[in-house]
Amino acid sequence: MMNNTKIAAFFLWISLPCLLGFGSLIMKNQVQNLEKELNGLNSAIREDIKAIHVLKAEWSHLNNPERLRKLAAKHIALNQLRPEQIINYSELPFEYENNESRQALARKNISGYAARNKELKKLVKAQR
Repeated sequence: MMNNTKIAAFFLWISLPCLLGFGSLIMKNQVQNLEKELNGLNSAIREDIKAIHVLKAEWSHLNNPERLRKLAAKHIALNQLRPEQIINYSELPFEYENNESRQALARKNISGYAARNKELKKLVKAQR
């Protein structure tokens, strides 16, 4: 029986280092795989940061006020506002007179306001 225990102890002492070596080899491979995954994630983060910088530069170019002004002038056909188009709030009709419609009354008030501002029209034409 003594012989059997010695053999069992011998196999135990031989198998224990083998199991520990095999376990550490598996753990080493797992750590290397995790390091590769971490490096891949870090490089993806660096690429995303570079892409964000490029997008910010493009965005600042696209939102350049001078560029937007040129595009608006090219694609939006708006006439400049003439001073005679601007009226005071008090000139707007809020009461109906002689059963006139609001639209007719507004036209009359606006044309009357423009007639009173002929000097302003002359001044604007002189500046052009």
